[in-house]
Amino acid sequence: MTSDHNAILLRVIALAGSRCGISAGLMVAAPAHAAGNAHAVNGNLFWVALWIVVLLVAVALGYLQQNRMVKRKTAELRRELFERQMAEKELLAADRQLRQSLTEKESLLKEIHHRVKNNLQIVSSLLYLQEDYMQDPKGIDILRESQNRVKSMALIHEQLYGTEDLAKIDFGRYIQGLATNLLDAYGIDPARIRLDVRADDIALGIDMAVPCGLIINELVSNALKYAFLPQDAGKVDIVIRTLETGRINILVADNGIGISEPSENVEKKSLGLRLVDTLTTQLDGALAVTTDNGTRFSITLNTPAQPGKDC
Repeated sequence: MTSDHNAILLRVIALAGSRCGISAGLMVAAPAHAAGNAHAVNGNLFWVALWIVVLLVAVALGYLQQNRMVKRKTAELRRELFERQMAEKELLAADRQLRQSLTEKESLLKEIHHRVKNNLQIVSSLLYLQEDYMQDPKGIDILRESQNRVKSMALIHEQLYGTEDLAKIDFGRYIQGLATNLLDAYGIDPARIRLDVRADDIALGIDMAVPCGLIINELVSNALKYAFLPQDAGKVDIVIRTLETGRINILVADNGIGISEPSENVEKKSLGLRLVDTLTTQLDGALAVTTDNGTRFSITLNTPAQPGKDC
């Protein structure tokens, strides 16, 4: 540009500045100042953008790290859940197998009780048939007593077969059935000789129930045969109770004519009473006999009583 042109430009700038109240020097310096500010702003924007990029990268890296941790934890939880589900399936399978095995064993045990009962009933029937070939009244009595003993054992297996608890029986219920069988066996009118059964809620296992049942069978049979004259009325009490010590007491008492020598009758004169004494000893029990107003047999077993169950 020539000097004339520069002079003209300066005069125009001065004129514009005078009209706006701005000196010509300031008008010339303004574009240079604006260019410097723009350069500074551009520099600040660069650093801001850089920090934003760094922050976004940090956030992205944190997100990726967190995502990896979540995925790893999710995988661990899924694996743990799978292992628990497998363990639960195994436990359920084992439980089903145990229940099936228990059901099979219960069925087998029921079948055993059923067969034992049937076999004992066969023996009882054979003894009954044998009576027809006996002419000696004493021999008939022996067969009948043996038949009653077999029936007392068969009744235990019959009751066990018909209950859910295959290990224990309601002893009071058992004694009720035993007393009824004995009245029928000896053809005694219940209106003449009354059997009064009172029993606490006691459950006995088969190892205890069988000998205790035989003991009561012998004592009640002895009372029905010998305690009363042919036309006399009377009563036989059968009491099964739990003592304060927790032991079991069996009482069989009648209001009949009594016996003169209790010790001799128990140990020598009667096979049935000797059986009572032997079984009591085997059960670690104590037998006491009194003859005041009838005969009273009291047996205390050295075995803690157990509450019975609904059968």
